[in-house]
Amino acid sequence: MSGIMAPRVNASCQPPVRWGCPYNVAQLVLIVMVTTSISIITALGNTLVILSIKVNPRLRTVNNYFLLSLALADLVIGLVSMNLYTLYLLQGHWPLGAVLCDLWLVLDYVVSSASVMNLLLISLDRYLCVTRPLSYPLRRTGRVAGLMIAAAWLAPLVLWAPTILSWQWVGGRRVVPDGHCYIHLLASPAVTLGTTLPSFYLPAVIMIVLYSCLSAASHGNLGAVGSQRDGPEAPGPSAIKQQRQATSGQPEGSDSKLTPKTRATSNTDLHRTASAVLSARPGLGSRERRRRRVMARERRVTRTVLSILLAFVLTWTPYNVMAVVAAFCHVCVPDALWATGYWLCYVNSAVNPGCYALCNVTFRRTFRSLVRCRRNTLR
Repeated sequence: MSGIMAPRVNASCQPPVRWGCPYNVAQLVLIVMVTTSISIITALGNTLVILSIKVNPRLRTVNNYFLLSLALADLVIGLVSMNLYTLYLLQGHWPLGAVLCDLWLVLDYVVSSASVMNLLLISLDRYLCVTRPLSYPLRRTGRVAGLMIAAAWLAPLVLWAPTILSWQWVGGRRVVPDGHCYIHLLASPAVTLGTTLPSFYLPAVIMIVLYSCLSAASHGNLGAVGSQRDGPEAPGPSAIKQQRQATSGQPEGSDSKLTPKTRATSNTDLHRTASAVLSARPGLGSRERRRRRVMARERRVTRTVLSILLAFVLTWTPYNVMAVVAAFCHVCVPDALWATGYWLCYVNSAVNPGCYALCNVTFRRTFRSLVRCRRNTLR
């Protein structure tokens, strides 16, 4: 993902446009190899996520719709945004003209914002699934999920398209210099600082709070499940003895006084009573298996949300810290650091499939089946 609220470069102190490649041959080869590899990994990983949900019916669930939306956003970033930014980086100037520049900015900022919104939806969905396991799934229908996803895409489009297209021109004249490609409104460090807060710091805080609450709720649920093991056990010999006395109406040791017919009736009633008591609660083995399943599911959910949080924070923090620094010191951040931090934001789109899909056993098996072209093993 890109740093959606900051300009492409340190636009507040733009150097003169450098026509021609600003790198030597060794640097050029290294940059091309690294950026191309990241783009390929991003495209392949997110394509696998999309195809997995399409071909495997077990993965076509409501919660995976959010993963599908996120994968679509990251796929566009991997195919379009990364490659165009690499071209811009290697050329040292924007070579494709003003129209394509503005279209790229709109696409990149909208898709990146939608990707962040989908991250928040995934975190919130997992949190509600754990904290409200009875009421939330009833309301989380496919239609509701579709509306949430549509809002995650529509809101960035409404926000960024008019902003980018209207502020690049003043009085019929384009204010962005030839050979540059950035949002003129965000050329001011103060504006960059003001927009960085809701684009990164606020989502990061929300995700941290959600994970903290999710972790606490998971531990609470596990404690409740574990306490069930300390409940009353199945009736032992003394309990069965009391049940037998109550059923036969005779004290223990008086079986010899019973007639064969009375003894048979008493044994039948005892058998029915004991069976009813034993079947009223599951056995220890089934209770232990259920407890282990619950614990495993809780650990998977918590681990998935933790991976979401770590991937987002680790890849987005460097660029957004530089944006804050640049708001107070325009020349303190070299262009090389801007480019590196910007690419780290892109890297988030490459690692997302591992965070959101590979934590799921069904996704892993589907990935392997798709890679090996064995679709018959998907079900």
